[in-house]
Amino acid sequence: MVIKWKDEYSCYDPVIDAQHAKLIDLINEMNDVAKLVEDGIDSYDELVSIFNELKDYAVYHFSHEEKMFEEHGYDSFNIKVQKIEHDNFKNKVSAINIYDLDENQDETVRSILDFLSKWLDHHILKIDKKFGEFLRDKNE
Repeated sequence: MVIKWKDEYSCYDPVIDAQHAKLIDLINEMNDVAKLVEDGIDSYDELVSIFNELKDYAVYHFSHEEKMFEEHGYDSFNIKVQKIEHDNFKNKVSAINIYDLDENQDETVRSILDFLSKWLDHHILKIDKKFGEFLRDKNE
């Protein structure tokens, strides 16, 4: 397991928390396949499939969050920070050459997993958590 759900990840919104948990599940699913690669099993097709699902789900999640920012009147500065983070993630993930997985599966998938797990951990705890606290305070 690369990344594990912890209580600190809660953003006080069940939908956002479920979406974050799904992203964590996809990262861990990719890690499970990466273990097969370590054993010498070619898993290119499966890795690409999971990677593409994760990419698509992240875009879906970001659009959901961005819609919520507007609906709940989140301040423009933090909306800009969030959108920059989301765009940077999409750009970084789009720049990953999945064909490297075909030539060097083990090293490439480890690099991808390292990036995804660190980015998600930071993003939830430092960026999304602010929005969660905003929602929590607004609903009290």
